[in-house]
Amino acid sequence: MNFKKIKDDILTVWKDPVWSNVISIPFFVLFLPMMGMAQANCELKKEKDNIKIYACRVEGSALNDILVEFEVNSTIEKYIPIVLDVSHYNEWRYREFNHKLLKKISDSELIYYAQVSAPYPLNDRDLVLHLKINKDSLPKILTVTNESMPDYIPPVEDVVRVPSSFSTVTLIPLSESRLKVSCYVSVNPGGQIPDWVVNMFCTQGPYKTFKKLIEKMEDK
Repeated sequence: MNFKKIKDDILTVWKDPVWSNVISIPFFVLFLPMMGMAQANCELKKEKDNIKIYACRVEGSALNDILVEFEVNSTIEKYIPIVLDVSHYNEWRYREFNHKLLKKISDSELIYYAQVSAPYPLNDRDLVLHLKINKDSLPKILTVTNESMPDYIPPVEDVVRVPSSFSTVTLIPLSESRLKVSCYVSVNPGGQIPDWVVNMFCTQGPYKTFKKLIEKMEDK
């Protein structure tokens, strides 16, 4: 895994005199150990169309976390309206449907609902997610977090509420029109799920999601 390149990308920004004064030192200190941990625990599972998907071992858990990396000819400004447009998530998110904006907290923070179509005979899953765009202290690096809020609304009949989910998407500009994107996902889907379904959502799901996202981000 080329985590050294991610580290070098951040160091390049850090050393740039224009940006060195605005980069948060606590963020920088915390980010590098995280990359080292992921490098040691992650195994490449799929690489296609410039998209790399890794399964990352988690101590004490039978479920792997997922790391996705790719580069895209686009900008942060193009990405932000896409990720805020909950009503069109079904156009690019794998097997997701019935998206609903539950609360707009600000122009960079919201709470939304989504259902995930599970293969027969499993019950569909649903999630309530708190999305936050973080760009205040790092104008040149954008981070988007999604954290589940399973108790925000009552359970839906015949649908399994995902008990825990957290993801972080980081966008680092490599030039004025190209981005380095990484996404780290940790999720407990709830209930008993066969291995073949887990594998499908761990490789096929991220690949199809981010392939469609790249198409939207590169659309002129």
